[in-house]
Amino acid sequence: MSNNAERQQIPIREGMMNIPSSERENGRLLGSKCNDCHELFFIERQICENCNGQNLETVALSTKGKLYAFTVMYYPAPPPYQAPDPFEPYGVGWIELPEGLVLYSLLTENDPQKLKVGMDMELRIECLRQDDNGNDIMVSKYRPVEVG
Repeated sequence: MSNNAERQQIPIREGMMNIPSSERENGRLLGSKCNDCHELFFIERQICENCNGQNLETVALSTKGKLYAFTVMYYPAPPPYQAPDPFEPYGVGWIELPEGLVLYSLLTENDPQKLKVGMDMELRIECLRQDDNGNDIMVSKYRPVEVG
């Protein structure tokens, strides 16, 4: 691709996130809230998995949460999450949001000595890799919040 202005940022999965419009902003993960039974879901959906209703609205989820559990993977990520270096260790964890949802997510940290269950985490939207057309494939990751 010869012109960077043509490059787009594309979520790794449609309905998963809002992409930030500038580097000073951070995107938000998107969910759905059922207006009938009030159940909340991560990733937009059309039908409530709790009551099968179709009266859902899109909501932006909190950008902060707590690390519920984690591990560091030492083997290549499955599709579509392959990074440019498939043998680079990567952290994954469960993040508990204030809304009560617990999300499975990539982590920015891959050193288990720097991660602790219960620590504060915040959302980052980052480029995982480029597709064949030179577009940035964007993913959500959580990083430890700096204390102090």
